[in-house]
Amino acid sequence: MQNSKIDLSGKVALVTGGGRGIGATISLALAQAGADVAINYNNSQLEANKVRDKIEMLGQRSLAIKANVGDTAQCKILVQKTVELFNRVDILVGNAGISQPHQIVDTPDEEWERVMNVNARATFALARELLPGMLQRKFGRFITISSGVAVYGIGGRSGVTYAASKAALIALTKGIAHEGAPYVTANVILPGPTNRQLAEERTKPIQIQENEPVNWLGIPIPISRKGIPEDIAHTVVFFSSDASEYITGQSLHVSGGLFMP
Repeated sequence: MQNSKIDLSGKVALVTGGGRGIGATISLALAQAGADVAINYNNSQLEANKVRDKIEMLGQRSLAIKANVGDTAQCKILVQKTVELFNRVDILVGNAGISQPHQIVDTPDEEWERVMNVNARATFALARELLPGMLQRKFGRFITISSGVAVYGIGGRSGVTYAASKAALIALTKGIAHEGAPYVTANVILPGPTNRQLAEERTKPIQIQENEPVNWLGIPIPISRKGIPEDIAHTVVFFSSDASEYITGQSLHVSGGLFMP
């Protein structure tokens, strides 16, 4: 039996949207577990470089790479640049995502395509590039970041395109799990409402609200607090490791019990 300790030493991770918010915390958590990390960003160069510097201070190699993952040609270049430095990619974290401002009746085709391309097609394009090498090496991990709204719908005046893209990502990840078996696993994380502030930016300690129950859109959260980036990042590290080698094609809600399938 293999040691279940989470140790990613010698592994190479590529994190899309890895320069800020939840993505930055994921990048740092993977590095803290021993992985080298390629940080993809589109507009947040300054933030991505700061995360890169922090990872290098931990003693791991890191690279910040600009690419719009909504463009399949740029996805291919993103993989090429990562492989040039690290020789391979063992772990892909599909974290990049964008929202939408319109309701269905007001949504132009361009907005639908932009949201679907970044939130779903990017993982498809990256999987097309990465799967052959992972299968040859007999190891690979895909972890995609969907959303609870992909399953239970979305409230408010807009968000249908976003929810649809995140639902497509779940189906795509299951497809990767089938095609990657038995050596490449693919799993989905579905966050609930999550504070995107990095740990050093938070001014108040994170704690359960005992006297003020927390809810989201009127739905109670049993673990009475909103999520933080570390909640998602720790789950990513687990799915990246040998400890999760018998788990694939699964969707895990990291939402404090907000949604219990």
